[in-house]
Amino acid sequence: MDLLLLYLLLFLSFCIVLTRAHSEAVWNNVSDQQSLLGFKAQITFDPNNFFSGWSPNTSFCEWRGVICFPHVERVRALNISGMDLEGAISPLIGNLSSLQSLDVSNNALGGPIPPQLGRLSNAEELLLYGNHLEGDIPASLSGCRRLVTFAASYNRLQGSVPAELALLTHLERLFLGVNFLKGTIPSSLGNLTSLIYLTLEKNNLTGSIPVEVGMLTRLQTVYLHTNQLSGTIPSSIGNLTTMTNLELSINNLRGSIPVNIGMLTKLQTVYLHTNQLSGTIPSSLGNLTAMTDLEFSINNLRGSIPVNIGMLANLTELILWGNQLSGDIPNSIGNCSKLRFLILNDNRLSGMVPLALGKLPLLKTLFLFSNELVSGNSRSLPFLTALTNCSNLEFLSVANNSLSGVLPASIGHLSSKLSELVLAYNQIIGSIPREITNLSNLTYLRLDNNLLSGSIPYGIKNFQLLERFILTRNRLEGNISDEIGQLKSLGLLDVSWNQLSGGIPDSLGELQQLRRLVLHHNRFSGAIPVGLSRCPNLELVDFSHNELEGNIPGEFLTSLKNIQFYLNLSWNFFQGPLPKEISSIVSAQAIDISGNQLGEEIPGVLGNCIALEHLNLSHNAFSGPIPDALGKLQNLQDIDFSSNFLSGAIPVSLRQLKFLGYINLCFNNLSGSIPEEDLFSNKTVTELFTGNPGLCGPKRYLLPACLKHRKGEPSPHIKIILSVAGVSTFVLCSIVLGILWRHKFSRQQFDPSNFMFGRLGYPKFSYQDLVLATNGFNQTNLLGQGSFGSVYKGILRNDRVVAIKVLNVQNEEDEKIFKSECKILGRIRHRNLIRVISACSYPGFKGLVLQYASNGSLEKHLYPHSNEEDVCQLGLAECLNIAIDVAHGIEYLHHDCPIQVVHRDLKPNNVLLDADMAAIVTDFGISNLTSSTNSMDSLHSSFSLRGSIGYIAPEYGLDGRVSTKGDVYSYGILLLEMVTRKKPTDVMFVGDLNLQKWVRSALLDRLDDIVDSRLLRSVNIKQNRCLISFIHVGLLCTNESPQDRPTMRDVGRGLESLRSTFMGSVAATSNLTTTILDL
Repeated sequence: MDLLLLYLLLFLSFCIVLTRAHSEAVWNNVSDQQSLLGFKAQITFDPNNFFSGWSPNTSFCEWRGVICFPHVERVRALNISGMDLEGAISPLIGNLSSLQSLDVSNNALGGPIPPQLGRLSNAEELLLYGNHLEGDIPASLSGCRRLVTFAASYNRLQGSVPAELALLTHLERLFLGVNFLKGTIPSSLGNLTSLIYLTLEKNNLTGSIPVEVGMLTRLQTVYLHTNQLSGTIPSSIGNLTTMTNLELSINNLRGSIPVNIGMLTKLQTVYLHTNQLSGTIPSSLGNLTAMTDLEFSINNLRGSIPVNIGMLANLTELILWGNQLSGDIPNSIGNCSKLRFLILNDNRLSGMVPLALGKLPLLKTLFLFSNELVSGNSRSLPFLTALTNCSNLEFLSVANNSLSGVLPASIGHLSSKLSELVLAYNQIIGSIPREITNLSNLTYLRLDNNLLSGSIPYGIKNFQLLERFILTRNRLEGNISDEIGQLKSLGLLDVSWNQLSGGIPDSLGELQQLRRLVLHHNRFSGAIPVGLSRCPNLELVDFSHNELEGNIPGEFLTSLKNIQFYLNLSWNFFQGPLPKEISSIVSAQAIDISGNQLGEEIPGVLGNCIALEHLNLSHNAFSGPIPDALGKLQNLQDIDFSSNFLSGAIPVSLRQLKFLGYINLCFNNLSGSIPEEDLFSNKTVTELFTGNPGLCGPKRYLLPACLKHRKGEPSPHIKIILSVAGVSTFVLCSIVLGILWRHKFSRQQFDPSNFMFGRLGYPKFSYQDLVLATNGFNQTNLLGQGSFGSVYKGILRNDRVVAIKVLNVQNEEDEKIFKSECKILGRIRHRNLIRVISACSYPGFKGLVLQYASNGSLEKHLYPHSNEEDVCQLGLAECLNIAIDVAHGIEYLHHDCPIQVVHRDLKPNNVLLDADMAAIVTDFGISNLTSSTNSMDSLHSSFSLRGSIGYIAPEYGLDGRVSTKGDVYSYGILLLEMVTRKKPTDVMFVGDLNLQKWVRSALLDRLDDIVDSRLLRSVNIKQNRCLISFIHVGLLCTNESPQDRPTMRDVGRGLESLRSTFMGSVAATSNLTTTILDL
């Protein structure tokens, strides 16, 4: 009986357990189903009908994307990747307690990562990458203790990397790249000793790389590039002996490359480019025999390239450009037989190009430009012959070196795949060998800026794919063969600055793709060929400074309807009238036909060229009136009609040209009067009217005064009486003034400043005039103060608003400087330099009356205070215009001023903006004058170091030598400041980090991080390249070496070209233009 009772109890217990298990299974089934349906409910867009079969009427184990365990109806995996789904991740997913794998990657899911995912204690992989997820990474994910893979890259996640992730001790793959994560990399990640892959690239992470990373001895791949990491590369990285891929580029890392990197013998790729690394390249790299890709470009590395680099037999990419490497290119590189990319440009490498490069049969790209390479004692360029063995070579540039000698005939045996050949800016002599025409796959050929002579070789018809052909600035002679017409792909032909002669080939008309035709400064003769009218895509034509003659064909002008930049036919021998077909050029921003023999009247149809900004018809024989229709050219900035035979009055319609900054009508037969008030709406316009006998007007134009009409003429008797009285009064006044003068002279030397300005036609003001104008130099009128003194706003008696600069004069030396400054400033006239209206000198007082800029300083607009309502939002167009204005002003001081001036304190506070937002450079003076006998690039000043911290060129602190290149450096800082809205003295710039290094480090992939957000909003995708080029100009101007900086003339012309290309303004050519447009 007892035994039976025991069996009965056991049976009942079994039933109870079975019933409970069944109930729990049923509940879990229902829970999984509800969680999945809850997930579906959060999906707002399902373009592929992925969830169409998810119905409560069928088992969820049969639903698409759901994987259950074999014998238990529980969800083991959920995979909905790549379905273009929109919506959010439901928190109910956290109820799938048996889930091992969740894959929602490559959709468009938004919202946060639900913290409830931390309940998935059995999860081994969470794949969330490729969505639009936002918010922080939940610290609760540390509850997924079995997690092996967590991938959330390519989202919009913010916040920091949670330190709690260090609790996931089984984690092997952590992918968090391409988000908006910030903060530091937690040192606790060093506990993830199972980690194999760590990717945190393209975030906003700061701080240093934790030393604890060296504890992750299983690591194979580390991607930390494109962040804002600082500090040094920890030497503990040498512990990661299983590492195959290391990517730390585009950060702010400093210090040297750790020597023990040579212990990572499995390393295949290492990218450290775009940092601030210094020191030398460690020779221990020779141990990394598995290495395929090595890129250390855009750093401050010095020293030579290690000779044992040749031990890297598997190397395919060696990219070291943009450093300060010196010494020879090692011959041992020839042992890297798998090398495809060798990029060493922009260093200081010297010696000869090694012939061993010819041992690289797979070499595709060889860039050695901008170094100090030479040809040695060789009279040819033997490396070109050696490179004929590189049958896969496609891109070759050795431009901007000191290579000399002649081009060998073997150049024609270079790779048949060669697409780009650039040998510009060297000292290559001799003729261009005919064999070069064998390179039939060339698309880009530059031989410019050498000493080449002879003719353009016969056979160029073989260049069927050539798109850009540049031979400018050589000594080429002869004519251009008709073969040129067979280069059907040619878009740019530039043979300017040579000695080419003969006619312009009519066959050029066959080039349907030709966009830029640049032939200036040669000896071309004859007429413009009619065939050119068949080129429908011309954007820029420059035939200036040749010997062309005859009439300008009307059909040629008609064909230029698509020209976007400029037409320049100046300084030839063209005759006849200017054809009315000139009106076809409706999109051109500049027309220059000066220096010819064109006559008759200026056609009124010029008023149809509505995009014109610059118009120059000077030095011709035009007669008749200036057309009223020119008043329709609302974009016009410059007009030069000087040295013609124009007659009549200056049209009133020209007053409508609100952007006009320069007008030269000198030496014509114009007549009439010019009013006392401003003739043009732009108050800063430079107006030149001398040499017109019939013109009269205010003294400031150097014209005779206009006679005023008087109603009643006095009788002869009255005239005699008035004359006698006048003579008597004059004699009496002379005696009195003589006595007063002697008395005054005995006490004080005569001060010439007032006399000088009066003699030059400037108005004269007394001290009392300036006191009245400033309300007694009241503080409410104060515009600014500095070491020089104070500047006040003043209103003269004629209601003209001016700025009055009161100088601190403390000794005789200051007096001398002031007098000399007045003498020089009175001769400086440029629309982008502050205009001196007059000077006032009294004992104890020295003042200058200056042009008033109503929009204040550039500083005010870059860094507006919250209470300032009159500031302008500076978009890219405004920044570009201001930069060009400043460049032109400094260019005048450096190159065109009667006595050369170095500004020495160029900064935003010394750039003023007038009512039309035109920039005016101020605060230059006699203390900045340089001797005209000194070299422009190396000028010495005896004055103390002057300037503002952050803007002073580095060489000024070394030897005190002042040069125009110092202004170029300051100008570059100003450009970068306009873009970043960061002062060079910002607190973020500590140690070796400065503004230009910060910009350079972030330029390639993190443009959003360095460019001010307000400026970014003004830039569309099309203008993005303009912004990058603008920044590149700033970086070019701030090169450490003064010799590597351009001149302000090149800067100005380059930015003009940049504006014409991207913002729709006038183009101009210069060496810098090519640099900018090739970026």
